[in-house]
Amino acid sequence: MFKVFLSLLASALIATGCASDVATDYNAGVNFSAFNTYQYQENEAAPLSLDGARIKQAVDNELGIRGFTMIEQGADLVVRYDILEGTELRADGPSFGFGFGTGSYNSGYGVGVRTPTRVKEKKFGKLAVELVDPKTNDVVWRSVSQRQLTETMEPADRDAFVQEQVHKMFEEYPIK
Repeated sequence: MFKVFLSLLASALIATGCASDVATDYNAGVNFSAFNTYQYQENEAAPLSLDGARIKQAVDNELGIRGFTMIEQGADLVVRYDILEGTELRADGPSFGFGFGTGSYNSGYGVGVRTPTRVKEKKFGKLAVELVDPKTNDVVWRSVSQRQLTETMEPADRDAFVQEQVHKMFEEYPIK
């Protein structure tokens, strides 16, 4: 019995370790070594959000590590980023039920009562970063965080979350 428990525990740990925090896709036919510079595609009229600034700083760090240089115009790659909004429903709190029944083999009567389950909607965001070839206007690389950025995170936690997720995203970038 103990060996079965250990086997199940080891399998669960391995499966958990294999789950990825990011989902990355890229065009395998693109020569990524030809890209050396980048610029951002942003709406200049809109103010830069706090999370937008965090994402830009993290992307700058990761692309800098990979030898890229940021320029204002005419770059090899255009960086687009976003926080994709999502929601999930969560059952919250206990629910109770009871029933009573009577009857014989072929007939029966019963009454059942159950309290409703309270459901709350939880909103969250997922980080998304895309690299676009401006010559073709095609996305050549895209990565989306699978972990959730929530409004209840403290600023220091948000900073750490964004840095960690963007780092994991660029671990999946094809080697230059």
